[in-house]
Amino acid sequence: MHDVSYDNEEALDFIFTKLATDYKQLSAEDLKTFIERASILDDGYMTEMGFFDSEDTQAEKGLIYDEEDAFNYILSDLSKKPEYKKWKDDLLEDLIDYYLECKYDFLLSKDLVE
Repeated sequence: MHDVSYDNEEALDFIFTKLATDYKQLSAEDLKTFIERASILDDGYMTEMGFFDSEDTQAEKGLIYDEEDAFNYILSDLSKKPEYKKWKDDLLEDLIDYYLECKYDFLLSKDLVE
């Protein structure tokens, strides 16, 4: 792996570009708010799981990012927010799933995951 650091703003821009292309029915403001909140929650999930606890690598600590757990963690918070209750059917779930996919694509593009 290359020695590349994670740039949160670059990641959010990358994710926004992909979501804005595929979810044209949502305003740019709604998408940006969603992506920022999902990112904060994703960081919260990783903090709770211990990813940021020490200098050891995740492999050394035996940590594996579980996308399904992250999805449920993000969904459980956002589904309680009034601004997301107005969205149709499975839109929130689809957006969370796509957010996680785009984040992974970004990490791959930067050689930050294997």
